[in-house]
Amino acid sequence: MHRLFNVYMAMILALSALFAGSTAAHAEDYECRGTLGAVTIVGNLLVPDDATCILEGTYVQGNIVVKSRATLQATGITVTGGIQGEGPRNVVVRSSSIGNSVSVRKSEPGGTVELSNSSITGDVQLEDNRGAVTINGNEISGSVQANKNTGGLEITGNRIGNGLQCQDNNPPPTGGGNIAKQKQGQCQFL
Repeated sequence: MHRLFNVYMAMILALSALFAGSTAAHAEDYECRGTLGAVTIVGNLLVPDDATCILEGTYVQGNIVVKSRATLQATGITVTGGIQGEGPRNVVVRSSSIGNSVSVRKSEPGGTVELSNSSITGDVQLEDNRGAVTINGNEISGSVQANKNTGGLEITGNRIGNGLQCQDNNPPPTGGGNIAKQKQGQCQFL
């Protein structure tokens, strides 16, 4: 009887360890404040309100979310998901690979939104940004939509798999040399 009890307890402990390990395998959001180099982040990377996150050669197995008044400066990164900014101060992505869409809305006045020399598998959506917006030299598999931006908008030298659509930007967008299946609105001649 005593031996059966020991076997039973060993099985319970083994199952407990198995289940404890499975809960630890679920990654939580990683909050970035400061600089990260060539490391791998498993899960989503979050740039909290008012924080600055500098990524250099970082690999993110998830999405990047940039919160209010926050700054993301990324060079040479790989993101398996997308990048989303809602009310950020700055979102600057250079020479990087993004596995899904990029969406930045309502950037702060005086801030910057820049996507340059990067590969983006999804769409790019830029709306209601009050800072300067620049999209230069990217390979974008999906569409680009830029609407109601008021800090200046430049779109130059991009290869866009679907449409390039721009509406209600003031001042009107500048740039040129973009290749897209179709160009509409204010971007018709860019």
